[in-house]
Amino acid sequence: MSEAKMLSRFWDQRYDTEEYAYGREANDFFSSQLASLFPGNLLLPGEGEGRNAVYAARQGWKVDAFDLSSAGRAKALSLAEEFGIDLSYRVCVLEDFQFMPNHYDAVGLVFFHPDPYSREFLHRMIFESLKPGGTLIFEGFHKDQLYMNSGGPKSLDMLFDEEMLAADFARFDTQVFEKKEIVLNEGPFHQGQATVIRYRGIKPKRMYDGS
Repeated sequence: MSEAKMLSRFWDQRYDTEEYAYGREANDFFSSQLASLFPGNLLLPGEGEGRNAVYAARQGWKVDAFDLSSAGRAKALSLAEEFGIDLSYRVCVLEDFQFMPNHYDAVGLVFFHPDPYSREFLHRMIFESLKPGGTLIFEGFHKDQLYMNSGGPKSLDMLFDEEMLAADFARFDTQVFEKKEIVLNEGPFHQGQATVIRYRGIKPKRMYDGS
């Protein structure tokens, strides 16, 4: 069985319950940062059960989302239906998603932890897919999370640190970049003390306006 199929099976099993694995409410950092932006086109990779997508759509954003879990998509669409909204949600592996260049006003990466090769590809494509002046909103688990039981992968290569993200996001104008100790309360799989990295950056307009 391929790695992609194993991952898809893992997430399908996690999401194949009535309860939402990470809750039904949007991530706190994502929602607080999104509130300062004017709604437009939003991309949410690795969107899982749709909590952030549904929240954003309710605020007037046109949302594109993708994930490799069919069970996650089904729950996301069910949640969207409760609020009478539509979502564009594709089931695919990261490398098969068609990133449209200079298209999105914002991208949200919330606890999406790919392997190192896929991470570099994803972060590069996110920069390309944002419009000049577009915003990246990011929250993920720090490498210090490895031995904590409040969530996140148990592989150091799939966790983040400051040096890694500074390199990945070097072309952005940084607005927020912090390591933070928080208490998670996001469904049964994100509970308790956690160490995260939060980032907000802007794709520079000066690269395109000659300034």
